[in-house]
Amino acid sequence: MRRKREVVEGQMFRKLGPGGGIWQVIAIRKDGLGTQHAQLQRSDDHKTLKTLAVSALLDPTQFEAVAEPRD
Repeated sequence: MRRKREVVEGQMFRKLGPGGGIWQVIAIRKDGLGTQHAQLQRSDDHKTLKTLAVSALLDPTQFEAVAEPRD
């Protein structure tokens, strides 16, 4: 079984479904139990932020990657 790729800062994702939008990862953090969470910023409204478990971003039924991270 192949491991899923990691989520990194700068990566862009499209939320699938109604009202989805494009989101950019601006930070990755671990909680007290070691679960990784990504802080996201909406690409068309930089004041709109959300934090999700990285596993949610890697779920192909919820999100799809739309661009590789910028250097």
